[in-house]
Amino acid sequence: MSFVAVSTVKYPTELKEAIHAVGMNMIPIAKRQTGFVSIAFHQSIDKNETMMYWQWESEQDHLACMQSDDWQAIMKLSKSLFQAEGVSFSIETFERLA
Repeated sequence: MSFVAVSTVKYPTELKEAIHAVGMNMIPIAKRQTGFVSIAFHQSIDKNETMMYWQWESEQDHLACMQSDDWQAIMKLSKSLFQAEGVSFSIETFERLA
């Protein structure tokens, strides 16, 4: 069974490069974690929104990544960006059925 987390970030135009930089910096952190399967980072073609698709062997692997020291460090560094006016973040999680 696999586990998927889909995160989206909506942001004002002036924050696009900063949002992309944080996303790109998250990828190598995720890839080093136990249970990592794959990741995809996408930019909407018609609005200021990114989407990351994270696939893990299990929900526990995903949660362990979110609690890792490396992950906590990048979240601390990017906290003000994600709390900036006009920025919204969401995450949805899914289990594979077939």
